[in-house]
Amino acid sequence: MSDNSKARDAVHGVIAVCDRLIELTDVGFEYFRQDTRSQWATEMGLIRIGEGINRVPDGVLARFDGQPWREIVGMRNFAAHQYDDLEPQRVWRTATLDVPALRSYLADTVLPGLH
Repeated sequence: MSDNSKARDAVHGVIAVCDRLIELTDVGFEYFRQDTRSQWATEMGLIRIGEGINRVPDGVLARFDGQPWREIVGMRNFAAHQYDDLEPQRVWRTATLDVPALRSYLADTVLPGLH
């Protein structure tokens, strides 16, 4: 399987997770802040995004420098290992600002560049 093919598969998966996170956060912050299930589901989505980005070969990521790839993977590691320290506000901000921006970048820039 070529690097572009691996990257395409991983990017499609990340876009799907982004879509779910966007749906999860359409409830508003106050509901999200009080609902542990929404918080945990969103944290798991952030972990899955980091896992997906980890599956994109480094050479492919290097061609698309419009996102902080290391920080995305770092958020995955933080969510997976330091979950007790995750503030709902930080998760919310990441899910409502960074995730939609990442989704757009992947769909509009990365995927077309991989064909």
